[in-house]
Amino acid sequence: MRVLISGGGIAGLTLAYWLHHHGHDPVVVERAPRGQFGGYGIDFFGTGYDIAARMGLTDRLAAHQLPTEDIRYIDKRGRPRARLERRLLEKVIGGPYLALMHARLEEALADAVGNRVEVRHENRIAAVEQRPDGIDVVFADGTQEGFDLLVGADGVHSATRELVFGPEEQFARHLGYAMACYPVPDTHNLGPRRIHYSEPGRQIVLYPTDTPGELIALFLHHTAERDIPRRSERRATLHDAFDGMGWITPDLLAAAPEDDLFMDNLTQIRIPTWHRGRVALIGDACAAMTLTSAQGASMAMAGGYLLAEALNQHADHTTAFRAYDARLRPAVRLRQDRARAFARTLVPRTRTGLVIQGALSCIVMREAFAGLLRRGYGDTTSIFACT
Repeated sequence: MRVLISGGGIAGLTLAYWLHHHGHDPVVVERAPRGQFGGYGIDFFGTGYDIAARMGLTDRLAAHQLPTEDIRYIDKRGRPRARLERRLLEKVIGGPYLALMHARLEEALADAVGNRVEVRHENRIAAVEQRPDGIDVVFADGTQEGFDLLVGADGVHSATRELVFGPEEQFARHLGYAMACYPVPDTHNLGPRRIHYSEPGRQIVLYPTDTPGELIALFLHHTAERDIPRRSERRATLHDAFDGMGWITPDLLAAAPEDDLFMDNLTQIRIPTWHRGRVALIGDACAAMTLTSAQGASMAMAGGYLLAEALNQHADHTTAFRAYDARLRPAVRLRQDRARAFARTLVPRTRTGLVIQGALSCIVMREAFAGLLRRGYGDTTSIFACT
């Protein structure tokens, strides 16, 4: 079958690899220029790690592991309030674990796909019309083409989902937070650790990238606002939300880029069906969990792998789509529910809440509470554990 994949990120590239592996003819269309990868750091384990191993990618990914020795929660003077050692984190995960930059995983997947799959950069789908025996697609550059199937792998704000299933507001479940992130130099010599600093209703997270001397600054704050600011307004919006915050916040805000500032809301996507006719959705397009799940990349790879498996096992695409949905949805729902519950306590809105959170953190960040900590990662079990 000839399958058009809208989106050349983690989900789309994983699907392309496995469709080609099973003898199909995938074509990927991606809005970004060739070689442009982005995103913040990810925790990579469980299902995603298993699929990467089946693709022969784990050694390459391990070479880019982030140099994070521990996770620290600090006060406004930079003094540790609680600490989670990497050794305990690995025990919590209960299996192989990598801390990676999102871009490194995308690069590895793009190289795995290589020249075996056609990837069309700087283009996108503009219109879709389904026929009983295929799909007609109009691209943004005006060209038209026919395919057997279409798969939307184009993220939480999926244009494919909008065209075929309806507007985003029908399926978006906002968690009440906005986020922003960008790289900054480690001018304060914070070193190889992830640091969380919180004040009522807002939090800053700093962690090293795989570039020496560079950190990612991640900002989270409570908000009821659902619209994402225009790019020209984002720096001012960030300052409005975090001005007056202690520790090294003024230096971090001063380092914010003028134009290329990533900003979004923490939004889950919950949609009744992941397929309609000859169109299916994978990854964040149908199952966004947000960064509070720590498993978005793994579930994106699971979607690509399991959809390709289903299309290989079933001659009829409708049966394949249903099998894929039935296999993956329970795992996604579990992780979404736990991520949503975790988000409620992520950044307390009051100073009393922060004091209580700090006291509890000092208690639970011990081996005796590994099971409780594991719940914060949704479910660390691979979906292949019982197969």
